[in-house]
Amino acid sequence: MNNRCRYGCFAVFKVMFFLVVTLSLTGCIRSRVVITSEPSEAEVIWRGKPYGATPIEIPFIWYWRYDFVLEKPGFRPHAVEERFRTPPWFLMPVDLLMEIIPVPFYDTRNRHYVLQSEDIGRGSMLP
Repeated sequence: MNNRCRYGCFAVFKVMFFLVVTLSLTGCIRSRVVITSEPSEAEVIWRGKPYGATPIEIPFIWYWRYDFVLEKPGFRPHAVEERFRTPPWFLMPVDLLMEIIPVPFYDTRNRHYVLQSEDIGRGSMLP
C-alpha cells in the first residue's frame, strides 16, 4: 500500500512537472510600434528619453497613452500623444488562452508623421 502511493504520487508529480514546463515554453504576446517620418532620420524622444532615429521599432508592454516627440534640424518638433487601445483578443479571459498557445502573437502599430519645415510661413515675407 505504501509503495503504491509512493509510485502514484511520483507519477502525479511527473505529470505536473511536465505540464508546468510545457506551459512555460508557450508563446507570448509581443506589442510594438513602428514609427516612420517624412523626412526620415528624425530623432524620436519616447517618454522623455532619446530612443533613436526613424524608421524605428519600439516595443511596449502596456496598452495606454504614450507621448513622444520627433525632432530634426530644420524642421519643427512634432509632439504626439498616442493611445494604444487593447485589442479584444488580449482582454481577460481570452488573453490567458493567447498566452498558453505555443505561438507568439504580434501586435504591431504603425505610425507615420510628416514634419513641417521651419521655413513655412516665412515665404510671404520675402520680396
